[in-house]
Amino acid sequence: MKKLTSVLLSGVMAASMCATAAISASAEVTELPADWDPTQYSYTVVGDAGLLGDAAWQPENDDFNMSYDEAAGIWYLNLNGVGNQGTTFNYGAQYKVVVRNYVEGSPWEFSFNETGVAYGFDSNSIVDFGETAETADVVTIMFDGQKTSSRIDNPYTEAPVVTDHTYFAVGDANLFDPAWTPNDPKFQLTKDEESGIYKVTIPVTEAQWENPFEYKVAQDGTWDVSYNDQGEALGDGTNAIGFIDENTSAVVITWDPATMKAGFECVPVAVPATEPATDAPTDAPTDAPTAAPTDAPSEVATGDATEDGTSATNATTDATTAATTAATTGSTTTGGTTGGSTSSGTTSSNVSSATGKVATGDSTSVAILLGVLMLAGGAVVVARKRVTK
Repeated sequence: MKKLTSVLLSGVMAASMCATAAISASAEVTELPADWDPTQYSYTVVGDAGLLGDAAWQPENDDFNMSYDEAAGIWYLNLNGVGNQGTTFNYGAQYKVVVRNYVEGSPWEFSFNETGVAYGFDSNSIVDFGETAETADVVTIMFDGQKTSSRIDNPYTEAPVVTDHTYFAVGDANLFDPAWTPNDPKFQLTKDEESGIYKVTIPVTEAQWENPFEYKVAQDGTWDVSYNDQGEALGDGTNAIGFIDENTSAVVITWDPATMKAGFECVPVAVPATEPATDAPTDAPTDAPTAAPTDAPSEVATGDATEDGTSATNATTDATTAATTAATTGSTTTGGTTGGSTSSGTTSSNVSSATGKVATGDSTSVAILLGVLMLAGGAVVVARKRVTK
């Protein structure tokens, strides 16, 4: 009886495979596109009733959409309680992973199996339950962006996301001292909060200029996980290559968690700022200082001159007044003696207008007058000398 049941089930599966193959044969995508980026799409598991029951081969059924483990880059679907389907596996069950909305309205245009792009007849993947298996508590379907895989009773669990990793630059002796040490604290990268990029600055000397160097970024100070300029470094000969330019003061090693790529940049030697050059004067200043004045200050000279000039004027005036007074007195006296009169007529009789001679009786007065005039003239000379000085 069991053998007959197996034969019947084989016939049902064969018919199902033919129908599925016909569907697969209509797909237009036959190979992985050159610009393929699996993260741009979502994915759904389709399969036979042994896996999906009444929802078999329904590519637009959202109940079987796959979840994405971003840290691992894996899409997955855990089908729980598959064992409730009974003995419908016949040692295996068929399935595919279809690309949602690759071609709008045509969900069968692009799908994957265990070898890659699924197209043509008999292009389904198989969940192998083994010859004696009739039930399974959990069937897990996985997709890595290029092909599918499956397992039984080992549900997929996303690993906890670790956000506190540490990163260290490591490389050869052309840049690093010590070389190839994945956990040296002086080469630990620090996260720039604004850009999210990890960085470490390594000073260099002139002796290191114009030299290549190999480097990586090691995660958590071990060789378990490391990165080069293409992403995660896997296997031997996967070091990144850098070059220390001439006139470099430091090399900055970077790691971008968004791309998982390690990079570097050379920091040029800083050129000190200089003040704008000024030309020294070639000629002596044209406005040379003048010699000290030879004359006394004008204020002093003016004061002295005014004072001395006033004195001289006063002396002259006094001398003239005195001479006039003396002459007048002499004439009056003389006239009084000779003519007994002080009138102008008497005075006129003492001076001879016809001969230009002074009367003999006035000789004393004339002498006195001449002396006074001489004194006045001397005073004027003295005053002028003082003004000149």
